[in-house]
Amino acid sequence: MPRSDLEYWNRRENAVAILANLRWTWSHIRAHAGTAGLCLIAIHILLGIQPALLIHVTRYLVDAVVDAAGGGPSGFEDILPWLIVFGLMQLVTNDVMWHLRDVVYLRMEQVLSHVLGRRLLRRSSRLPLLFFDVSETYDRLERARDPGRKLARLFLCTLHFSQAAITAVSVAAMFAPVSIWIPAAMIGALIPLVLLEIRQSRMFMAFTYGETPEERRAGYVNRILTGRSEQKEIRLFGLHVPLTDRWRQMRHVLRERLLDQRQRQVIVSVPVTGFHVAVGMGVAVILAFLLGDRVLTPGRFVALFQGVGDMLRAGGSLGFSSRELQARSAEVDYVREFFDHQDGNVPEDETTDGTSETAPFPRPLREGLVVENVHFIYPAPIAGDEALSVLNGVTFCLAPGERVALVGDNGAGKSTLAKILLGLYAPTSGRVTADGIDYRDIDPDGQAGAVSAAFQDFSRFEFTLGQSIGIGTLDSLSKGPGSELWPSWLQPDMAVVQEAALRAGVDKIAERLPDGYETPVGHVFDGGQGLSGGEWQRIAVARAFTGDPELLILDEPAAALDAMAEAELYRQFAELLRGHTALLISHRLGSARMAERILVLGQGRIVEEGCHDDLVAKGGVYAGMWEEQASWYR
Repeated sequence: MPRSDLEYWNRRENAVAILANLRWTWSHIRAHAGTAGLCLIAIHILLGIQPALLIHVTRYLVDAVVDAAGGGPSGFEDILPWLIVFGLMQLVTNDVMWHLRDVVYLRMEQVLSHVLGRRLLRRSSRLPLLFFDVSETYDRLERARDPGRKLARLFLCTLHFSQAAITAVSVAAMFAPVSIWIPAAMIGALIPLVLLEIRQSRMFMAFTYGETPEERRAGYVNRILTGRSEQKEIRLFGLHVPLTDRWRQMRHVLRERLLDQRQRQVIVSVPVTGFHVAVGMGVAVILAFLLGDRVLTPGRFVALFQGVGDMLRAGGSLGFSSRELQARSAEVDYVREFFDHQDGNVPEDETTDGTSETAPFPRPLREGLVVENVHFIYPAPIAGDEALSVLNGVTFCLAPGERVALVGDNGAGKSTLAKILLGLYAPTSGRVTADGIDYRDIDPDGQAGAVSAAFQDFSRFEFTLGQSIGIGTLDSLSKGPGSELWPSWLQPDMAVVQEAALRAGVDKIAERLPDGYETPVGHVFDGGQGLSGGEWQRIAVARAFTGDPELLILDEPAAALDAMAEAELYRQFAELLRGHTALLISHRLGSARMAERILVLGQGRIVEEGCHDDLVAKGGVYAGMWEEQASWYR
């Protein structure tokens, strides 16, 4: 466990931090489920004082039974009222109250899960893409998942702790008439138990915090072994056995660490728990002695003896609730950290109504796009590691309607530069402008509709063919098999879908499918049709055309196509890209010839620029790359 993690929990999970988390939690409960929260408070207060009330009733019930023994029917009349009260208290508290509590708690959890789950999704959608690319920051999202449930659990744990405290104090007060030292001793015995549980919980949460990366890696291996798309290579390369062994080793290490942590906790807790039980037994002995001296009546002895058991249970509940309070508070810390932490361009007020001063993306482009001295550095994957500098002062411009090819070696930063042009990454320094307007001043939602791309690592949206293409054109009311995940009111405009499909050659795929564009593709829905990698890539290319973008980036758009299909696709591009500002990224330099200008990226900079013939004649970096690729076809 890194020391920084231990310091993190020791610093934050103290009484002040727990109270801050409780205030934050209660503010959300009061705002969205206040009635349910107040009902739960009332229920747990009643449950907390129930043992003391039962002690009082038991005292008089037992004394009535002793007095009535052998007294005939008149004695029964003295006992009956106390029996009724005792039975009603047991019924109401042990049956009705607990069932009512469960229903009210479920409702509160549902409301919080809906409100905070929606807020988490909204915030996630506003996070920079880089947030998801760096494990250290992505862990914050992983730990903050299911925020409503985390807040509800902290609130319920607080109620359990409060209920146990009310029980302990009220029951201890029942011993005060006998001797003030008895309740003092019983309350005092609870203090070391609670402190121990708090300390152990803090250490265990530090342990859990540090285990998150290992848990994620073990989960990743499990997903590989059970994933559909991985099965071909898993079986082809015989990876099932070694990966299963690796998963077993990882889980074994995690299990052993957890077991060791638990064992140390048990060893430390035995003396404290033993002391608490010894105090309880000592009080029982004192009560028996006082009964013998007739200081206590039989009813009072039985009632207070019952109180000793109640105090022992309250102590155990206080200890357990203290430990749980630490854990649940830490969970809410994760949620607060995710919601409160500022990442890149995430607005501080997530409830903004969209009235902030931003400019729309200029449509149509009149001056073009300008990349000015852009640098980009990927954050270090682990704190203390060296950050990776990818772009080191890239400068170029894209004129309206111009087709430009970007080429370079693997790892040169081509895809990173594409993401900056799309607004997915913000430059570390430098800027990108559209018609002179800085990207930072452009409305992100408007920009999303004005730029588009087809990536080499495209996503496969396994809905209907039409939905997979038209995921960005959701304005008609047609229905289809994908309505289970994709409601009828979020269906694509089929006219736009068919036009985009024609551009990318997906219309031929639709012709052979049983229900055309209404056919489910992939394996999520019944009757889904499997597609080849090249067909999926054509769908991704078609999807890029649906929004009629001002800037279209094609990042290796033909990587999954055969040579003939690639040549056909590029012939289509030459015509279909007319009027669009387009950036084509490709390792295959033959496709770069369709561009009006070629940019060569190397060592994080534009090292060459010009048309194909001029660059070949120049005999520089591009000419060397061209000669190397051409040699394979001689």
